[in-house]
Amino acid sequence: MENQNQKKRWFRGRQQIDVKDPKVRHAFDNEIFAWKAPEYLHHEKSLVWFGVAFLLVLGLVIYGLETDGWTFSLAVIVFAGTYYLVYRHPPSVVDIKISKMGVKIGHHLFPYTNLKGFWTAYDPPHVKKLYLRMAGRFEPDIFVSLEDADPSEVRRLLREHITELSGKHEPFSDTLVRLFRL
Repeated sequence: MENQNQKKRWFRGRQQIDVKDPKVRHAFDNEIFAWKAPEYLHHEKSLVWFGVAFLLVLGLVIYGLETDGWTFSLAVIVFAGTYYLVYRHPPSVVDIKISKMGVKIGHHLFPYTNLKGFWTAYDPPHVKKLYLRMAGRFEPDIFVSLEDADPSEVRRLLREHITELSGKHEPFSDTLVRLFRL
């Protein structure tokens, strides 16, 4: 039995952390550095933006119907409706904490054992983001806004526990989202 528990606690040469354990969850709250940021980036949009988006959606729906791609038209309508519903609710502000155990974003815990590396994209006032690369092969990168947090301090603290991925920048998809204010 002890051998099985020992196997569960070790992961790629590092100690695996049980994030459901109340003691572990409490350890994430003992932050070394903390700041507040919105859950996701929310861009205010003008009436012109919505008008152009409506015409684009309408054009895509008509194109789908004309080419017998009714599923494409349906997907465009569902996507546009979902986007609008999400847009109507601005993001809540969450606490981001860096501790000796890992990074806590809101209620989500990211132990250092589950992180492969990190990088920052910092070009104020347009881009101020921290990216976390997950260790799992098919897990997406996570980003959080740095807001007014000192990026050099964040980098210094994270480098003590995980690798800083050099040569990384803001992903192209994030640049498009920022430019088109999606």
